[in-house]
Amino acid sequence: MPRYVIIGNSAAGITAAEAIRRVSPGAAVTIVDQEPHHVYSRCLIPEVVAGMAGRQDIYFRPADFYHRLNLEPLLGKRVDRIEAAKRRLCLEGGTEIPYDALLVATGARPARADVPGENLKGVFTFRTWDDARAIAEMAADAEEAVVIGGGLVSLKAAVSLKKRGVHRVTVVVKSRHILSRQLDRQGAVLVQEALEALGIQFLFGLNPRKFTERAGTSRKKSEVRAVILEDGREIQADLVVVGKGVIPNAELIREAGGKVRRGVAVDGHQRTDLPAIYAAGDVTEATDVLTGETVQSALWTLAMEQGRVAGLNMAGERCRCGGSLTRLNAAELGGVAFVSVGLVEGEGLGWKQGVCFDREKGSYRRLVFREGRLVGAILVGDISRAGIYTALIRRGQQVTGYEEDLLRGEISAYRFLGVVHSQTGTGAPNQAIGDFSRG
Repeated sequence: MPRYVIIGNSAAGITAAEAIRRVSPGAAVTIVDQEPHHVYSRCLIPEVVAGMAGRQDIYFRPADFYHRLNLEPLLGKRVDRIEAAKRRLCLEGGTEIPYDALLVATGARPARADVPGENLKGVFTFRTWDDARAIAEMAADAEEAVVIGGGLVSLKAAVSLKKRGVHRVTVVVKSRHILSRQLDRQGAVLVQEALEALGIQFLFGLNPRKFTERAGTSRKKSEVRAVILEDGREIQADLVVVGKGVIPNAELIREAGGKVRRGVAVDGHQRTDLPAIYAAGDVTEATDVLTGETVQSALWTLAMEQGRVAGLNMAGERCRCGGSLTRLNAAELGGVAFVSVGLVEGEGLGWKQGVCFDREKGSYRRLVFREGRLVGAILVGDISRAGIYTALIRRGQQVTGYEEDLLRGEISAYRFLGVVHSQTGTGAPNQAIGDFSRG
């Protein structure tokens, strides 16, 4: 009976275990993870900080999941090393686990601020259930909080802290606007205004220089007193959340002799260059379907697809992961929904762009075209046709002649034979539509 071992208990690892079980009902499947918790959704941990969810509320598989699928969970166990030549794992403490095929789905860890004081009690990263629980506990006693970073993780943390009742929340952003990897400035302003309406304050163009320590004894649980910024300004803080991106947890593969660039290098079957070892999820690199480039991506949906492909191949199926949309984000912040897909920053010879903005409705749409194909889309406010735009981008279908219809949102259906139908009578927004000028 084959033995399959998975390191990682999140999206990629769990999806791989389910795929293996479909193909090989009698095989031994072991899941190892250093977190001691049942499988949960990292996407929902802001709800924990906000006080709107407990641990079981963020499970993304039932409590009897491991038992029902006859999986062996080894949770709260740290893998010390992979001995690829002997096809075995060595856990901390000396336990050895043999395998016929191994999946490394170790995810990624938060990048640190890398400034003095970052290890003070009260300075947090925001990635795990334990992070969320600790932040929620300290927020209950906090009056002022500072969030470092203008990406999705940071902004969700800021909103959650406000919901928790923190009086003043300040977001410090190095970029010129929030969500700089997802939105352009005009779209980002709509989201920023909604967050400011919640009482969240923003400072742009700055990084922290250090976190200072609270002097003497205090009733507060936090050791942090303030954040000193690059320009010398000091912002009082009872707690700090740092959201500066993630770093793939690729050390096990690297130390075993496997190829690692930004993340673990894999082929189309999610195989590494080590025998019988696969990798999936945030620890890996992926090939972007639009550019053909190999990039590191931390998308939940991509991790699940890679995990499924890895699991099927581990169990003996022949399955390939094609090019992926490595840029695909959808969220709602401050009551404003937005979607960002593909190459939203595209410019240069052969590129066309158009903008449709309705200030009264708080709706913004920007589409990017290259060689007659839709390659990027930003939707803020009205995201009702996001699925159509995403399908067009993913498939690379020619849309020449339909650019204006797409921009206005006057598209009711899309036939994957290449015919796009215009929906009449929808009405045009009350502000001008930008020209499709060549970059």
